[in-house]
Amino acid sequence: PSQLRPHCLAWDRLKLWFPLTTRVATGSDRKFLAITEDNLERVLVVMNLSWAVGTRECYGAGLLVFHVFCDKRRIPEDQHCPMDTRTLLNFVSSCAGSYSGKTLGNYVYAVKAWHTPHGQPWSIQQDQLKAALDGAVKLTPASSKREKRAPFSIKLILEIRSHLDLRTLRDAAVYACLTSAFYTLCRLGELTVKSMIAFNPTKHVKRSNVEFNTEDRHQFHVTKIFLPCTKVSATGDHVHWAQQSDLMDPKAALLHHLAVNNPSADGHLFAWRH
Repeated sequence: PSQLRPHCLAWDRLKLWFPLTTRVATGSDRKFLAITEDNLERVLVVMNLSWAVGTRECYGAGLLVFHVFCDKRRIPEDQHCPMDTRTLLNFVSSCAGSYSGKTLGNYVYAVKAWHTPHGQPWSIQQDQLKAALDGAVKLTPASSKREKRAPFSIKLILEIRSHLDLRTLRDAAVYACLTSAFYTLCRLGELTVKSMIAFNPTKHVKRSNVEFNTEDRHQFHVTKIFLPCTKVSATGDHVHWAQQSDLMDPKAALLHHLAVNNPSADGHLFAWRH
């Protein structure tokens, strides 16, 4: 254990795990700047928010694996950061075959991201790193590989519908969410929450975010849904779908859900009573 790496949640490790050398209130001439320790802490907090919570969680897991590797190899703290190309290649090659290439790539990006808020340079030979990561992809263990799945299609969703009972409150909400996700081409995570207690009205879609009978930029009649936060935009974005003439109609599915579940204006759009 190290005092530089206190016990904390994964999404806080980028901020709370410090390298031996970190951002200080002195300039290149070693003269003290008009910056307090509180100012430096504020910089760290703000920069940490540049990554989404899910990304910070992933990076936190990567940092843990990296530091376990360093501790087992007895690599001195001052060699953890700033990172040397040879140490990073040693980390990648040691983990290759135990993790998927994609996971290992994310762990490398985690180490790089860790340098940023703490004001440390990232001077890595990118051609060597790319070669190592490409090799790691080829060594991905079979247990980490999955066959590609067929994309969602109208036929598949209608098959799912045949197994739902839209008279039940949960299935009505599920089908409304599914058809809206399909026709807006948005990520399911942008229309759902991980648990009931995870709902945040400033980040998750609400009933009040829906606008029926509006027009898109081509003057087509659509229903517009505002997503307060998306994977690529912390300030949110609008998505649209148009009414369909079959059982896949997202408008009919959403109106049915709203009629039977009646979520509050500030409640999650696809919440159901239970």
